[in-house]
Amino acid sequence: MNKTRIIFISVMLSLSCVSFAQNRISISNRTPIYMDLTPSYHAGLQKQIIKDDSQWLNYTTLVHPSEPSFSITVEIASGRIPEGLELQIEASTYTGMSKSKPGTPTGKITVTHMPRVLINNISTFYTGSARNEGHKLTFSFIITDYSKLLSGTTTIYVLYTITQ
Repeated sequence: MNKTRIIFISVMLSLSCVSFAQNRISISNRTPIYMDLTPSYHAGLQKQIIKDDSQWLNYTTLVHPSEPSFSITVEIASGRIPEGLELQIEASTYTGMSKSKPGTPTGKITVTHMPRVLINNISTFYTGSARNEGHKLTFSFIITDYSKLLSGTTTIYVLYTITQ
């Protein structure tokens, strides 16, 4: 029986976009996510989903009312999703103590080499900077074709970008 091991690592990007303010984005748990996929060879098997929700997305933004809001995109920076698999990510609604208006998650998206909006309409906001505050991230590897899974290790780097 072939065994496929995928090593998935999430990366953080920090940047400053507005004068006189530090706008930043970070991941609270930047340790690698390891997912072992052991295919089953039963006829008619449904798609299998392997999930991890150990990471939290945190950000700080300062937006003048006359300026457009921020959004956070996600994309594969390097590496490649192995054949027979699909990677999806979903950000939860904001959890924490901040009283201002957080960004709005866009729902479950398929992660590719093209940036896709994960959270949009972010105005002046501070999510906090640790686990259990901000937006919980749920990564899902969906086995779409068992026959294409091969043994090996794959490393994928995911890039988050905050833009205005």
